[in-house]
Amino acid sequence: MTVTLDAGVLYQFEFSPSAERALCPRKLGCGRALRDDPNDLNGNEQIDFGEPVSASVSYSLAAKPVAGQNQLYFSSYARLLSESKLDSTVLSLTNTPIYHLSHSRINQSLLAEYAAKAFTYADIMRQLNIQGNQADEILPLSDAFELAYQQSDYTLWQSYINEVNQYFMETLLDEKDSLLFSSVVDQVLLIANEAMQLQDMVALEDSGTVFNNDLLNHFRDSLGVVRLQEEKYRDELDVKLKEIESVVSDGVVQNSFLALSEAVYDVVNNVSPARNSEPGNYQVGELDIVYTTDSSFSWRVTGSNREFEVSMDVTSSEWRKSPTLGDRISASGVVSVRKGDVSLEADLSDIFLLFDGSVDEDNLQSATGTSRFAGKVTLQTADSITKADMRLRLNRVLSPRNSVESIIANLRIRGDFETVNQVTPVTLYAAEQSPFEFDTMLDLVFGLHVDFDLKGGPDFQLQLAADPDNFTNLNSAEIAYLLGGKVMQLDVRRSGDNNSIVAQGKDGYWLDVKQKGRNFTGGYYYGDQLIGDVKTVRGIPGVLFPDGSFESLF
Repeated sequence: MTVTLDAGVLYQFEFSPSAERALCPRKLGCGRALRDDPNDLNGNEQIDFGEPVSASVSYSLAAKPVAGQNQLYFSSYARLLSESKLDSTVLSLTNTPIYHLSHSRINQSLLAEYAAKAFTYADIMRQLNIQGNQADEILPLSDAFELAYQQSDYTLWQSYINEVNQYFMETLLDEKDSLLFSSVVDQVLLIANEAMQLQDMVALEDSGTVFNNDLLNHFRDSLGVVRLQEEKYRDELDVKLKEIESVVSDGVVQNSFLALSEAVYDVVNNVSPARNSEPGNYQVGELDIVYTTDSSFSWRVTGSNREFEVSMDVTSSEWRKSPTLGDRISASGVVSVRKGDVSLEADLSDIFLLFDGSVDEDNLQSATGTSRFAGKVTLQTADSITKADMRLRLNRVLSPRNSVESIIANLRIRGDFETVNQVTPVTLYAAEQSPFEFDTMLDLVFGLHVDFDLKGGPDFQLQLAADPDNFTNLNSAEIAYLLGGKVMQLDVRRSGDNNSIVAQGKDGYWLDVKQKGRNFTGGYYYGDQLIGDVKTVRGIPGVLFPDGSFESLF
């Protein structure tokens, strides 16, 4: 639907679906049906994808259209932000709220679409609570939002964030959906998750004046940190970012998370109540296990996995055996892995393993399923230490070769990165980009959000999604940052003497700069409306406005 509106004015939009009840948004289905359940349309005793569920959603959003075409994406989270008329750009570090696109490219449209689907999926699945207890009281999502935003109580809000990431994981692991989703998975994980990390937001209001020069001023102010002319970050920032890059791109560091989670999965898979294992000593691969069942199921483990030394002390609080719903275990414990100078220690408050059906005692190596790990971790290398909260999803899937392979479908780390040069708050998001290319190599892509305390820029926040070897590469990069309370998105492309910079600022303003040698061309826009031409005047690149005034770019 297309409507014509005034630019810069705040509007409230509402969407009323034709169906009163929500539909199951999960490809894997929404659990077992009740007896004679009218929602079980095909009578298979399961609530399948697309069948009605006992959940309700409503859609509304607030947005300020800019000149030209605007795209709006309704979701449960957009409704929460819009009802309070909060400007969420400071969270997602996007030039407009995550649910509103003005000047956009195909990857941004995909990102907004996947995020909107995930936000509503999470609302519905949270209401259904299919893995919880029937006695659980499920408060409205608006209550969870208010508790987190107003009272800093993130308990309920975190469950919503987890469901959002569940959608991303299931989409990545769907062989058909993954073809498109994997191309933007790093950006989606980064921006959608950061959009839910609630902090103080200002009110979303009408634009005071249309056609202003704020973006140009911010662009020039930013050059002290992001030195586009020199194709590099400021030295202080460059040193700190390279230290983060060296850790994230380290294959041993990446594999430490796989070795740790896989060791827990393999131990519980092979020695457990599902196999009717008796208390005693066992060996699985190169792992030595002491298994006890006195007051609870416990595993004390030493040995090695994937060439990492492993130490584990895990206790299970719950075990469920079910051929239909799958065997399930909940546990907690301390696990550590070490290889050379790299060590990863995890104090896990939440270990959850869900197997696809009951574990076959005669063929344990074929057991597949999903697992999650949450808790506090300490990652040490020769030159750094990172103390953080971690949430990790490991999936075990059957490959075409009939071998069970491990996939890191979702990894989130939020904490402090420390070296001799810095103590910096860092958040990392990662997933395997090619989960169905079964080989021995991890194929992780990363989204990074960093809060730097820089001289002259104490509030500087940097956000980027890139190959871990290219965090500091400003020759070809898509980055976003917050400086002086203002958001900027930059897309930089360089090829020989031909350079291209697209800078997007608040409320849909954007700057298109093309450089070939000393010649600069392009335009300064509000939406699709040209405000001024980028030209080189007397050797100085800048924007020439229709009234004859000229502002330099650098």
